[in-house]
Amino acid sequence: MKKIFLSALLLASAGLHSQELDEAYLASLPESVRGDVLDKMAEKEVKDTPVYRRPSSMINKPSIDSNRFGAQIFDMMQTSFMPINEPNFDSSYILDFGDTLEIQLIGQKNSIEKLSIKRDGSVNISEIGKISVAGLSLDAVSSLIKDKIANAYIGIEAFVTLINIRDIQVLITGNAYNPGIYTLNGNSNLLHALSMAGGIDEKGSYRQIELIRENIVINTVDLYDIFIHGKSGFGQRLRSGDSILIKPSNDLITISGAVKRPGIYELTSDEDYSDLFSYANGFSTSADKDSLRVERLNKEEVEFIKISDVKDLSSIKPFSGDRLNVRSYVRKKVTISGAVNNPGTYVISKGETLSSLIEKAEGYKDDAYPFSGVLNNNRAASINAASVDKLYTSFIQKLISKGDALFASESLPFILAELKKSTISGRVMAEFDLDVINASPELDTNLEDGDSVIIPSITQQIYIFGEVNNPGSLRYKPGQSIQDYLMSAGGALESADNTNIYVVHPNGQLNRLQNTSRLSFLNKRGNHILIYPGSVIYIPREVLSRDPALVASIWAPIVSAMATSLTALSVLNSNN
Repeated sequence: MKKIFLSALLLASAGLHSQELDEAYLASLPESVRGDVLDKMAEKEVKDTPVYRRPSSMINKPSIDSNRFGAQIFDMMQTSFMPINEPNFDSSYILDFGDTLEIQLIGQKNSIEKLSIKRDGSVNISEIGKISVAGLSLDAVSSLIKDKIANAYIGIEAFVTLINIRDIQVLITGNAYNPGIYTLNGNSNLLHALSMAGGIDEKGSYRQIELIRENIVINTVDLYDIFIHGKSGFGQRLRSGDSILIKPSNDLITISGAVKRPGIYELTSDEDYSDLFSYANGFSTSADKDSLRVERLNKEEVEFIKISDVKDLSSIKPFSGDRLNVRSYVRKKVTISGAVNNPGTYVISKGETLSSLIEKAEGYKDDAYPFSGVLNNNRAASINAASVDKLYTSFIQKLISKGDALFASESLPFILAELKKSTISGRVMAEFDLDVINASPELDTNLEDGDSVIIPSITQQIYIFGEVNNPGSLRYKPGQSIQDYLMSAGGALESADNTNIYVVHPNGQLNRLQNTSRLSFLNKRGNHILIYPGSVIYIPREVLSRDPALVASIWAPIVSAMATSLTALSVLNSNN
């Protein structure tokens, strides 16, 4: 089935691009490369195809991208003006017209009766009569009905359950995200209603939300009481005809830097910077407490108000648009593993170097091989990843056109597959010999946050890979040449490119031996390269190209990444 599907896919693609690539050529590509080629070929078709979207009645709220405190709480909204979710009710729920009770009698008389509350606020129980329940809590009504049943019957117990809740309509207006008239159930409170309306818009107040009933403001809610102080009271339950008015915001002040909860907070007229600092939950562990300052925009100028002590915050009047900034101490975390006495993750200060990290790790073990040390850097890894991706994409595009002998070669798809699966390395060249660093301090390397250092143990192996009969590791023998190791690996395959051989030294340095003839250049003194324990020899596959630099640009990242992976793997194996 897979073969049939692949054939159909290839036929379709070949039909669209028959002037560029035929079906047989596509089928010959490695699976991973073939997929990328087909994707590239389809990009133009996608761009030229009109996109049709089905009409939708959904009310979609865009993703929240705001630093304002509280905005994330309302990152969802209802997609209908009708009630969707029914909040749980408790015994304090106030009954009214539209609610439905279920009364179950157990004992000498067994019955179940469902009673809807009428417009006059009453229910009519068989053989008991009318009972007024509107305006009473569920708990009070339950006790009232049980007493009535107990007085009327002997040996009968009553159970009262609320099985249906009335609907109400409320108006949400002002600075709501989606103002309008909403239908909720009778157990809803102000927070339920705000959630249905998507919360508060960018200019609305979280501190001044009015609940209006019969044209009278019966409550003003401050959401900070709920979100910050954790008060559980959400105000009265809503009634049909209520209005919720969200006022415009008060002063919006930003607090940033080394505080536990940075963001934009709304301050009322009687609050100051000490309240803002409290809302942000105080200093974080990295705070420089002597660096507090207020940044204030005065027309086109920015004023800076230095605060010498956190106690002085209450004496400064805040203005909308102010920013209180707390500087962080620069702290970096780096990791060192392998043949050091105390491997692990360390916090280092600004300006610390590789030698100081090794000192923190209590130096090298006796079997350490500093010459093979690896320093991985996140920034270098990102740059290398972008470079390899750009290189891979450019070759895929050229492969489609087949405008060069290299891109007509059968070897190129194999090389691209190797490039795609190679591990991206962030290795940077560094000196790990402490004696050399002590003699020449300028060779010491400054460390960055997230750096990773690997110190392998001394090895008696060299590694040979690529187009050889027996790839893998070989015993290191001082003085042996590349040709000696190549012969020990069973010699090169017919597909080998013996005119371009790569050697990666343990310190990460990459050498490419190049000559126009085959293996004869390996015996030339000028091309002799010293092989160290842990060196990697790579014999690439032969590629037809008039541009050696072009070929080298493909193989170099593959071989370098392979050498780094071998070093990391050796450390992992030694730790296990």
